[in-house]
Amino acid sequence: MAETKTVEKIEMPQINAQAAIVVTQNEGKILLEKNSRLKMYPAFLTKILASIIALEKCNLNDKVTISKTVIDEISKWKGSASINLVEGESFSVLDLIYSMMLVSANDSMFALAEYISGDKDKFTSLMEQKARSIGASETTITDEKGGFTAEQFSTAYDMAVICRYCMTNRTFRMIAATDKYTIAATNKSEERTIQNTNLLVNVQNRRYRYETAIGIKSGYTARSKSCLACSALPPKGKNGEEVIAIILGAENTKQMKYAFYDAITLFNFTFDNFDALNGATKTSESSSEQKTFLTVTEICDALHPAQRNAGECGITHATFGKNKVKPGCAYFAEDTESARATVEKGASLIICKTLVSGLPCIVVDDLEAAKASLARLIKTKLGMWTIGILDCPEKINPINMMEQLIARSMGVVKSGFVDDNYNGMLKAVLSAQADTEAAVINVSCNESGNVEKVAKVIGFDVAVFTSTVASKNPRNLNKEQFIEEKLKICKGMNESGAVIINIDDKNLAGIFSIGQDVITIGVDNKAADYYADNISLGRDTISFDIVTGTGSYHIELSMDDKHGVYQALACFALGEIMGYEPETIVEALQRFRKSSGLNVEKNENGTMLIYDFVNDTNESVSAGIKKLCLSKLEEGAKRIAVFADIGSEENHQREMYRKVGTLINKCPIDIAVCYGEIPKEIFKTVDLKQKFVLCLETPSALSEFLRLNTKSGDAVLLRGSPESGLDEVLENIR
Repeated sequence: MAETKTVEKIEMPQINAQAAIVVTQNEGKILLEKNSRLKMYPAFLTKILASIIALEKCNLNDKVTISKTVIDEISKWKGSASINLVEGESFSVLDLIYSMMLVSANDSMFALAEYISGDKDKFTSLMEQKARSIGASETTITDEKGGFTAEQFSTAYDMAVICRYCMTNRTFRMIAATDKYTIAATNKSEERTIQNTNLLVNVQNRRYRYETAIGIKSGYTARSKSCLACSALPPKGKNGEEVIAIILGAENTKQMKYAFYDAITLFNFTFDNFDALNGATKTSESSSEQKTFLTVTEICDALHPAQRNAGECGITHATFGKNKVKPGCAYFAEDTESARATVEKGASLIICKTLVSGLPCIVVDDLEAAKASLARLIKTKLGMWTIGILDCPEKINPINMMEQLIARSMGVVKSGFVDDNYNGMLKAVLSAQADTEAAVINVSCNESGNVEKVAKVIGFDVAVFTSTVASKNPRNLNKEQFIEEKLKICKGMNESGAVIINIDDKNLAGIFSIGQDVITIGVDNKAADYYADNISLGRDTISFDIVTGTGSYHIELSMDDKHGVYQALACFALGEIMGYEPETIVEALQRFRKSSGLNVEKNENGTMLIYDFVNDTNESVSAGIKKLCLSKLEEGAKRIAVFADIGSEENHQREMYRKVGTLINKCPIDIAVCYGEIPKEIFKTVDLKQKFVLCLETPSALSEFLRLNTKSGDAVLLRGSPESGLDEVLENIR
């Protein structure tokens, strides 16, 4: 392997492992390393070497009959990984290789050793010779007599050499990347399905899954601790080439499997800094490249349509409802009229129940099921985290706190539908763009909410339970019923998900029977995985230490509500699950400000600007109008309200804006501006003889109107969704 070092010195990111290395697959160029020449116990070494030898020496369809010698040998290794081979049982060589690579089956290795070399000692010597021949000179597999020993040594550097060699074999690469494999029934046993212990390639594992990982193998023994050999390509939008990372001697704790956490840290750091690490000149990306992330064929593969009448093209996003239509989208159409109108606005694909002649469409039997399937596809395609929150939002909005943590590097999509969870969740996922990686959802236990259905459709990666207080509880659920409602989220999660629970709440403390990882938080409770200590209340602040198994971190929040401590603990735990450094989490949380979503500032001319581009409920619009009307202005100053699409489903918006028209009649608003089609519903209820209402269609026209008609002391309310374009108007008038 080339001894080419990093061209530009960049400090290695902090990892838990005792030794590690990252190299390029093609040239073997060393990009990052930590104690890479330190001799250690690599738990997976023999399985990797045994696999490549078997691939090179055997016909993969050859049958191996399990001998009594093999069964007797494996019985001496108590607790050793195996697939429980039976004497006289017959397997293909390929089946045995898969079981070695995916679940580290020692009985399979002993069987192959006997088949290839006659006994395990001769085969062990063969493995050591193979390691030497490909340049792994510091690797020792045999004892002083040349026989098999558990005292095997290697280095991260040597393991990178071995893995680079193995990954040039096409079949080895295929096996290393396999998530799950089924060994057919034999003459002695029923079929066996084995799941890869390398969580980077586990499709169901949202916590440690790395979308571009190719393999290779994980391993663990009490002596070696966690070890991982892995390979990955650069994720979409990143520079680089295929790299191999070796992690040796990492810890396993209840909160974190550090080998996988370290691998993700190293991969992300490598691809974020690849040009500097590799010494290459960074190439500029075309700014005109269309951000497409799905094709029509991929959608058809997921939805299994009854009929297809659409050619291949790139899809930028997916949606339903008439307010989110943009060029390149896939649109769920309830009827022919909306389908035709949507194509006129630039939709590339219509998903409908009846074929519409002349339009690019696919026909499905069940639109709701199709939405759910496409939501899951989008989530997988984007590598999106979905975080479900069941809490008491009128105290401290948990979505705002989670958003504070992840918004800097991830797009945040959230549902404003407290009365219709299912459509709200689908809206959140289906409106995701190609740069969206997280959906934070406040799941309501409201009367018409369907927590269980939502959970099954989306498959949450993390659920946050910090309270059994039933906020806005029209069903009058008691605490036991509320717990049951929370547990419905877990039923829809995959086994590798994580649930963050406040064990100070005696009701929540009993939720430990679920299959997912349970991560506990508490205040002054040292039994919790994350607990708050040294709490001190100040004026509008609360400070404390977050104590974990890995350290203590001081934090000061801009609030005086102890409930916020639990939210901060939950955020801290979530941040570590998602791979953030503790210092980054603390910094993000300390920027948090409890807010209704309304922002207030003055522009250069002294005009007060009130704006909210996040919330999409009736209450949020009313709050904006109330803020505008109650703001103290000088005599003669004007109040101007600008209303745009707020992002909710169209019928909901139309009804809301009719109510806004009635509200304006009673309020001291001097000018109301309808920006776009839906806010024009105001005209149906507003008193035009008493109120001045006008319509504007473009950002430039609206910006010019506000510049010409506002002065120092006036107040302007801007209410719209992030997609409405009002943010552009705001920048123009600041």
